[in-house]
Amino acid sequence: MEKISSFFSNLWSLIYTKHEQGIFNTICLGILLGLPVLVLLALLFICCHCCWSRSGKNSGQSERKKKKKKKKKGEEDLWISAQPKLLQLEKRPSLPV
Repeated sequence: MEKISSFFSNLWSLIYTKHEQGIFNTICLGILLGLPVLVLLALLFICCHCCWSRSGKNSGQSERKKKKKKKKKGEEDLWISAQPKLLQLEKRPSLPV
């Protein structure tokens, strides 16, 4: 327990001495000490987002399959090929050399 309290007291004394040296050191220390907190919050957000999206994913797949089946019966699949694009390039006038 003494080692932990000495660590935090040494950390606090370092922060205090850097603050006394100037505002630039204070800002740099704030950023350096804030980055691990920001990373932990980002990881927590990503993990929670993944967990919440998995539960809704199973019900969404069955609805998607039903929609795909309806589209196949009622609509045709229209495919746009790259050939019209090539024809448009040929119709453009060439630049004078």
